[in-house]
Amino acid sequence: MQLVLVRTVTGLEHLAAEELAVAGHRVVEVGKRQLVVEPATESITESPPRLADDLFVVYAAIADPGCTKAALTGASDALRRGLESPADRGAFAVSASCVGVRNFNRYDVEDLVGERLSHLTGGRYHSRRHGITPPEERSEWRVVLDGKTMWLGLRPYAVPLHRREWRQHTVRGSLHPPVAAAMARLAAIAPGHDVVDPFCGAGTLLLEAHLLAPTATYVGLDRDPAAIEAARTNGSRTSVSWCVGDARQLSVPADRIITNPPWDVRLPIGDLTPYTRRWRQSLHPNGLLITILNHHQTSHLTTNWTIHAQHNITIAGRHPQIVVADPR
Repeated sequence: MQLVLVRTVTGLEHLAAEELAVAGHRVVEVGKRQLVVEPATESITESPPRLADDLFVVYAAIADPGCTKAALTGASDALRRGLESPADRGAFAVSASCVGVRNFNRYDVEDLVGERLSHLTGGRYHSRRHGITPPEERSEWRVVLDGKTMWLGLRPYAVPLHRREWRQHTVRGSLHPPVAAAMARLAAIAPGHDVVDPFCGAGTLLLEAHLLAPTATYVGLDRDPAAIEAARTNGSRTSVSWCVGDARQLSVPADRIITNPPWDVRLPIGDLTPYTRRWRQSLHPNGLLITILNHHQTSHLTTNWTIHAQHNITIAGRHPQIVVADPR
């Protein structure tokens, strides 16, 4: 089996590794935003990890060439010599990322590798150097220089994994789906559990949780009718219930409250205490709160909650924490 590169949000690497191990795959290496995986079967591309931002099948790997452009040129030639050409000869693009300081930029990597792939495959390379968007109908190659290895992989899908088929609508503050999937796994939702999201927005958290544990009961609330309408559209093929409501007046009993309240960035919220007080009253014995907060919000949560786990992540330039807690 060919190795695959699994790309993640910063901070979700080890949670993604756990998901892959449970599925029977062997995680060879864990790095920043990337896991190198030896799949148990080809099913990894048919049933990819929900926590992954993207996945690429590895076609070549050589030693990282270091920081100079001359060494990069030599490495791209070596990649071409060691590459088994895929059958696809159509349009393609290349995206690159590098760890550490280099005397070249991502576009230098992309163009060098793209030109050599074009020679090898006969396909037409589309550069992103001058802000030109490649055509939608294309293959996507990925180059990663991680300090030890220069990896070259090909995405086996038309779009990145984080673009969910169910996600037709978003609202301001909508959560990145792989982060929602991570929270759903941390929630350990069991059959028959009552699961509530009092800030459901367009439904991302509950829909990811429903995919993981479809036999639980799900209720999403939001004070914005437009958000509820978006959630209903996104979740039209599920049994999740959606209704307009105020998170401070939550009256639905729950085994799990899984939610993404505003972080006082794009949406204001102020003091979180009136909300968390009501959530404590709504949770069943042995119930859990799984939420994503800014650090200030987390510090105030410690007063009346026992925090079992905190996961620092980086997303959209922000550094929130996923928190798992129960009422004291």
